[in-house]
Amino acid sequence: MKNMMIASCVATMAITGTLHAAEDVKIRVLGFWGNQPQVDDVDRKVWEGLAEQTGGRIQTQYLTLNEAGIKGDQALRFLKRGTFDIMTISVSYVSGDEPSLVAVDLPAIAYDFDTLRQISDSYRGVIAERVKPYNGVFLTHWPFNPQILFCKEQTESLEALGGEKVRVSGAPAADTLEELDATAVDLTGGEVYQALQRGLVDCGTTGSTFGYRNKWHEVTSSLYDLPLGGYSQVIQVANKDFWESLSDEDQKLISSKLSEAEETLWEMAPVVHEQGIRCSTGEGECELGGEAGGMTYADVSEEDRAKLDGILKSVIIPRWKESCNASFPECGETFDETIGQVIGIAD
Repeated sequence: MKNMMIASCVATMAITGTLHAAEDVKIRVLGFWGNQPQVDDVDRKVWEGLAEQTGGRIQTQYLTLNEAGIKGDQALRFLKRGTFDIMTISVSYVSGDEPSLVAVDLPAIAYDFDTLRQISDSYRGVIAERVKPYNGVFLTHWPFNPQILFCKEQTESLEALGGEKVRVSGAPAADTLEELDATAVDLTGGEVYQALQRGLVDCGTTGSTFGYRNKWHEVTSSLYDLPLGGYSQVIQVANKDFWESLSDEDQKLISSKLSEAEETLWEMAPVVHEQGIRCSTGEGECELGGEAGGMTYADVSEEDRAKLDGILKSVIIPRWKESCNASFPECGETFDETIGQVIGIAD
């Protein structure tokens, strides 16, 4: 009799789970800035493809920041309120609300994507914990391109930035500019073209493809390839209430699709970076569509790399730790135990 009761309970649970998994699901997704291969060719397609894969049972409304008319700096507040069910959040944009997240995207913390991946993976568990107070469930993380310099005048060294007004995002990048005797200007990506055109800023940092796709090459002449603003890393986070309303099957399906996309996005990042450079400079085939620009290109010099490393160690990391420790007392120690081990910086 006892075995029959157990079997009956198991059968009931299986039926209930099947019924729950079969329920219609509508997902409100906020992506990052559109008009970039990572967003248009990968992330958007993952979410829109769920409808076809589930026979229309899962429907998504996918909006980029520009489509939604949102800057992105209030993303964690939107997450907590449940404004969107799934959000792609720039760690730099929200550094004012949660400075711990920007640890993976400090200026000059990495000069290649392999090192950046090690840094980010080492900090993955910390990110998962730090989004919980915002009612968040961490899903994935991935980079765009390094935030390099598009300048109106010829720029081949950091010394040329002295006295210039430079668009950056995030406090650490602004602190870096302060050390270089330059002035940081806080603008969204969509505001920079006109600011450059009107002389309100002299340079702007962004990814090579975003800069090209948004025609920054029309109002600048010089491209300096150093990660002054990090790599514009983003995290994808679910609102906890929404996530827990999903069946186990749907959670697994979405997690699986996002994990596959995450690997694709890490692999494509360096390729897309090079495409953006070729299209902005006209040196080589432009594979992003449109007419290639004629910008001059300069790679980061060893002298500037040493200068940025010095600023990172002596100013950026200590100042960031102080800010982060105020809201997360273990922040500095956690950094040393994770990212610090990867890059060889630990107090």
